Amino acid sequence: MNDIYKTYPNGVRALRGANLAVQTGEIHALIGENAAGKTTLVQILYGTHRPDHGQIIYKENNVTIRRPSDAIELGIGMVPQHFKLVPEFTLLENIILGSEKNYTRKTLRIDYDKAHDDVSRLLAKLDIELELNRRADEVSIGIQSKVEIVKTLFKGAELIILDEPTTVLAPTEIDSFFDFLESLRQSGCTIIYISHRLREIMRLTDRVTVMQKGETVGTLRTSDATVEQLASLMLGREPLPFAYNLPHTDHHTSREGIVPTLDVESLKITSGHCPLSDITFSVFPGEIVGVAGIEGNGQVELADSLIGVIKKTEGTVLLAGDDISDLPPSVRREKGMAYVPDDRMIKGVALDASIAENALVGHEHNEQFTYGGRKRIRQNRHDFNQNIAQDYRVEGFSSFNQPARSLSGGNIQKLIVGREMYGRPKIVVLSQPTAGVDFSAQRNIHERILECKKAGTAFLLISEDIDE
Repeated sequence: MNDIYKTYPNGVRALRGANLAVQTGEIHALIGENAAGKTTLVQILYGTHRPDHGQIIYKENNVTIRRPSDAIELGIGMVPQHFKLVPEFTLLENIILGSEKNYTRKTLRIDYDKAHDDVSRLLAKLDIELELNRRADEVSIGIQSKVEIVKTLFKGAELIILDEPTTVLAPTEIDSFFDFLESLRQSGCTIIYISHRLREIMRLTDRVTVMQKGETVGTLRTSDATVEQLASLMLGREPLPFAYNLPHTDHHTSREGIVPTLDVESLKITSGHCPLSDITFSVFPGEIVGVAGIEGNGQVELADSLIGVIKKTEGTVLLAGDDISDLPPSVRREKGMAYVPDDRMIKGVALDASIAENALVGHEHNEQFTYGGRKRIRQNRHDFNQNIAQDYRVEGFSSFNQPARSLSGGNIQKLIVGREMYGRPKIVVLSQPTAGVDFSAQRNIHERILECKKAGTAFLLISEDIDE
């Protein structure tokens, strides 16, 4: 990909002469901060977007890719950061989705037996096992990620683009996933690997291309680079240490006589993928309580039940001494509970609503946004949006009136975290708060959490990142 330029209709210049050269049979990393242009570049390669200027050469041929079907025909596939599997379909149905005509009989019925045989042959070649008759919503995220890749290979992909593939994987699933990618490489696949996790880049890839503000900074052999060097190229400066690596003093005082900010007693949940029983814990003012565990062991159900999205079967939930066990989410928010959900695209934002509207969710009834005359309210809302964007480094847009879907995944995450932390709530339930954001933004979010903690905000931090 040579001299690629792309400016979106909203005026955002996503790419400014970017270049990417990938060799056959390699795992090639593409890295950069949020809004550096990584996803836009590979979406142009896959045909989701068209460049304003530039050249794509694939297998020594100058090619024009107008739509994803053109890319698939050339042998280029892409697994998006947010999976596109149909939850109610079986794994087999998801894999052959779009290829049904190859298995349709004269009676217009799909020959699933033939499809099963063809997919099974591909799985045997890849040396992986999948229960093809299970529904997609019944398997782990790790299995879903493999299904997405198999689905791409089934369509004939020889070059696969992976966008943040390990963001949703538990630590125990990453080793298996890397083995899977290595087996793909051995079978002749070429992989473009987008990630903010630099240690994964160092472990897995052959070469790495660094992007910054829509431009290609350079390409290095991974074995010749260091994490610090890659970080400096991404940022254009020396990186600062993570907040949790900085020295800080935490004075533990007696809790006697102090009312917990959140007090959960004998909580039982029977709905959701993982029922919960006898969950009891407390979070005190100015305290961060971590919840660790492999994905799929009830973390999502716990978080959703605390904010009121899932109803409890038994038990009590007290917020600063008040029983909120049976209150709806809106009232829990009014009483001082904020929530950063695990799935930002489904639970965190309304993608077709504007950035400004999404930033205001949960704060729309605040006095500063409802009283004082139209001009003052309009200015207060603008200042509010501006503060979130500046404090949490939400980038990649030219107007707050743009739809939220125009932001990169990492910037959507920063918008949600900023919105939920605004106004110093009593407690913030953080579920995977730094998923998909670059390490500089991670550090900023961690610092903001520590600032709020010192001011007395309590946090329940649910994360599959053990360091976090």
